[in-house]
Amino acid sequence: MNQMINKAKKLSKVIEFTNLDNSATIEEMKAFFDKAKEYGFYSVVVLPHYVKLAKEELKDTDIKVVTVVDFPLGAGNTEGKIAESKKAIADGADEIDMMANIPAIKNHDFESVKNDIKSVKEAIGDKVLKVIIENTLLTVDEKAGASRMCEDGGADYVKTSSGFNGNEDFYALMESLRIMKKNAPHLEMKAAGGINNYKLASNVMAAGVTKIGTSSGTIIMDQLNHVLENQKISPNQKTGPRLI
Repeated sequence: MNQMINKAKKLSKVIEFTNLDNSATIEEMKAFFDKAKEYGFYSVVVLPHYVKLAKEELKDTDIKVVTVVDFPLGAGNTEGKIAESKKAIADGADEIDMMANIPAIKNHDFESVKNDIKSVKEAIGDKVLKVIIENTLLTVDEKAGASRMCEDGGADYVKTSSGFNGNEDFYALMESLRIMKKNAPHLEMKAAGGINNYKLASNVMAAGVTKIGTSSGTIIMDQLNHVLENQKISPNQKTGPRLI
């Protein structure tokens, strides 16, 4: 039983429960925060507009507040990213998920990509910086180069996707994670965009992902709990545990 509880707790602390709906109301966001508290997720990811509300609603918990910068286009200038990041931190953000400079990546201007990341990281100090490279828009060489620049620029994580430009299929996602890990071996990886079930969450974790950004956090946890319930062995059970 303790092993099952520990497995559920471990997964909940990988999930960054996400609501980036720009039409969400205050009441809807409060309900979202209540779900985050109920499931004990690692963090919530919210739009900058709701950072202050998130900090207030979660003040008596250890749930971190994460927000996005230059999102979802990744086409802003460095100065704007720095200003946006500093304001988010002043409002209570614990971590920043920032879009990489996508036009620079597509033009193979990787030095600019690196300098952009480096400047923002220097501006936010010890706050965690995750850089979204938007794999759905990139070639293999661009994924590799962008991942290298995340590491060279001093980011803490390289992140797969914003979720706003479509999602990779399973095999493409696994290959992207391999490329990211190979080219940014000292960074942690965050997967996002279409991670909406326990089986996929488990697979990306096996590939080295340490954080999962998803709006389906409660579904993933409910599916895991269902699996664990079906693994329980009753005193009269003569066969092995049943899996779904």
